[in-house]
Amino acid sequence: MVRRSVGGAAARGMALLAIAAFALGCARPPVAWQAPVRTAGAPSPGWHLVLDAAGSPQIVGRPTVSFVAPPGACPGSLAFTSLGGGDWYAAWWQPRADSSAALVVARSVNGGESWAAPVVADARDHSSFGCARPGPALVGDSASGYVHVVYFLAAAQGTGIWFTHSMEHGAIWHAPVGVLFGDDRARADVAAHGDTVVVAYEYPNADEARVGIAISYSAGHIFEARMPVSSTTEAAGDPRVAVRGRRVAVGWASRPPNENGDTAATATVLDVGQLGSHP
Repeated sequence: MVRRSVGGAAARGMALLAIAAFALGCARPPVAWQAPVRTAGAPSPGWHLVLDAAGSPQIVGRPTVSFVAPPGACPGSLAFTSLGGGDWYAAWWQPRADSSAALVVARSVNGGESWAAPVVADARDHSSFGCARPGPALVGDSASGYVHVVYFLAAAQGTGIWFTHSMEHGAIWHAPVGVLFGDDRARADVAAHGDTVVVAYEYPNADEARVGIAISYSAGHIFEARMPVSSTTEAAGDPRVAVRGRRVAVGWASRPPNENGDTAATATVLDVGQLGSHP
């Protein structure tokens, strides 16, 4: 997690207002969580979280397929997902001469043997981060046929975690939706099942080393609920999320707070919950 000073109180205020609105307007939280399970040691690089048929969380490797990144693509930003069979998608950051970057997605219909021309999913970045930014995360949902992408981006409309999706197999990407605003480069993950989309994210503010989620009941067109997941007694980051039916799991890397700048994770935490009904 890349941390720097918070650039604007207004962005953080928006996040606090969203949490306050939820607290005042909802009698029950959007997810009923079980007790988190903690295991010693940081998660493996490139880890991925899934829910098995019994609803238990499992840590597996990220899905990959044969792909040759185009010249200049940001190393380490490449992410893959599949809608089943040979229908695969790859997303990455393609930097520009001014050190901003475009979010780019390509599709293969034959399991990676060949790829269609990349499509720009979001061109609004106006930062000077170059490749010093978190990679995007994407998921293909076989229940809906949609592909969802979540990423950190600095746009004129706001800096923070953004979401977009394609209902047209990657040919068209819909208008991005802001998930949570803040100036610190933050990692995020996304999971989906039908109309339910869940984004897990690092809070993009330097004084909040915490993991939270945003929930959409409308296939990502808007996010109706947000809530913190990790506690205030740990520094949490590198989140992962999985959804299966009404079951949701979130995982993150944890370390004790105030460790004199030591960022090494000391535990992997998994929490499972049941999604409530649409507010």
